[in-house]
Amino acid sequence: MNIAPSSFNQANYSLKELQDIFSALNSSIIVAITDRTGRITFVNDHFCKISKYKREELVGQDHRLLNSGFHQKSFFREMWKTIGKGEMWNGEVCNRAKDGSLYWVKTTIIPFMDENDKPYQYIAIRVDITAQKDIKKITHIAYHDELTGLPNRRKLEQRLEYEFHQSRRNGEKFALFFIDVNRFKHINDGLGHIIGDMFLVEMANRLRSIDFTSNSFYRHNSDEFVFILNDTSRIDEMAKEILSIFHESFIIDTYEFYASISIGICVFPDQANSIEELLKNADIAMYAAKTTRGNYYKLYLPNMDDDNDKWLMLETKLHQALKKDLLELHYQPKIDLKTGAIVGMEALLRWYDSDLGHLPPDRFIPFAEECGLINDIGVWVLRKASIQTHHWNKVYGLNLQVAVNISPIHISADGFVDMVRDVIAETKIDPSTLEIEITEMSMLDYTEKLIQTIGELKALGITISIDDFGTGYASLNYLKKFPVDVLKIDRAFVQDIISGKSGIAMISAIISLAHAMELKVVAEGVENEAELNVLRKYGCEYVQGYYFSKPLSAEDFTMNILEKVDSH
Repeated sequence: MNIAPSSFNQANYSLKELQDIFSALNSSIIVAITDRTGRITFVNDHFCKISKYKREELVGQDHRLLNSGFHQKSFFREMWKTIGKGEMWNGEVCNRAKDGSLYWVKTTIIPFMDENDKPYQYIAIRVDITAQKDIKKITHIAYHDELTGLPNRRKLEQRLEYEFHQSRRNGEKFALFFIDVNRFKHINDGLGHIIGDMFLVEMANRLRSIDFTSNSFYRHNSDEFVFILNDTSRIDEMAKEILSIFHESFIIDTYEFYASISIGICVFPDQANSIEELLKNADIAMYAAKTTRGNYYKLYLPNMDDDNDKWLMLETKLHQALKKDLLELHYQPKIDLKTGAIVGMEALLRWYDSDLGHLPPDRFIPFAEECGLINDIGVWVLRKASIQTHHWNKVYGLNLQVAVNISPIHISADGFVDMVRDVIAETKIDPSTLEIEITEMSMLDYTEKLIQTIGELKALGITISIDDFGTGYASLNYLKKFPVDVLKIDRAFVQDIISGKSGIAMISAIISLAHAMELKVVAEGVENEAELNVLRKYGCEYVQGYYFSKPLSAEDFTMNILEKVDSH
């Protein structure tokens, strides 16, 4: 039976006639009539059945009896505003039955107008859509990640199957981006899993903000995400856009920190013959991107398979080198510019492998961070440098200070300060002769915890310096918060001194900033007298670099530096 709204407004039906009409309707239709105030005057049998209320429990009440609490008050305000103007209202409403269960109804409310064109009663016609809603909910849960709300791996598999067949049928290409959070374990272990989960939710929200066309981001596993791009001409553009969302810090609970990602990209069918190979090659490209440190992306290349094998071999050899004490420390002297005296040295890690040759730290340190060896290496370096420095100071009657660079991962680990105390006690080094260097990027990780750690280290008498200053993203606000003692100017700025005024201006600005904050300055990478003269002119206290000495083994440092000093 089809009853048009206009026929209700134009006909003069009695309440009894309306009740008879709606009682005769299909039993699946849920009907209620209310007066102008919303008080129920009639319900049909199906209304009673779905609401689980008896008719006498409903008549005389209003629909607040059925309020589930699901909708905002504004939802019902808009509904009353519409029907109060004599307009029909349509919508989906969640109600609560007498037994507490929820049910959904698709609802049409039709106002009946009096001779003054004002509503005097309303007819609500409803259809039960709970089953459809449940199916949608079950489907959503099955194909979406519970934490982030992004489509999950099951949904990704469906999408990849679809794209695979489209590509085979139409010759269309598509790209798969494999996205991994760098050092996510560091976030989880350092700040706790709750903060880690909150970070992943915020990351998913940021990813969603750049996905304008469709649901193309997927949570693949833990801190791994996948992005599908059909327009392969936009690979570089989209990769840069994804990376850009990590330029801003994450503020999670009481923590503010920066995070970075690595992206591996593979194009189907150019670089893979199957879905499995597509995922594998994108994963390989992602690990290749990780070797660069920080936000970076790489497109898959065939020789990356060989590189991956090399990295597996490198992990094995690094484990063996640490276990068999095959790593080595070299020392580069630090010079006081006012007196010309050697006041200390920086301990620099070196590794020689009989098969791989000499491996520079920038090749194996990032890998050590990824494979979980960096903390063990850090302990080894700190202990070795402390033993050597204590020995030199005792034998030669000196007060040399050794600087040791600590990974952001290590210094943020639980128990770091206790480990330093143990090393000091074991090696008998004077804490005032120990300097711990943190990179500027460390300042952007887990600020509050790092400030506390630095404070505890300083309480032991240890000097704290910021290494590679000027190369990161740290603001003056960060610098003010950290109780550090020394700024180390990155050699890139020192090398710019003789290239023009801008280089000198930068050096002058950094030194002035440091002195204004009562910090001392060490310039790294000094290679000639012209650089030295500029640094001296602007008040730099200490320098190190090839102009004085390259990094030397402990034996060579003893012979070429300390014994010459002792002989004078």
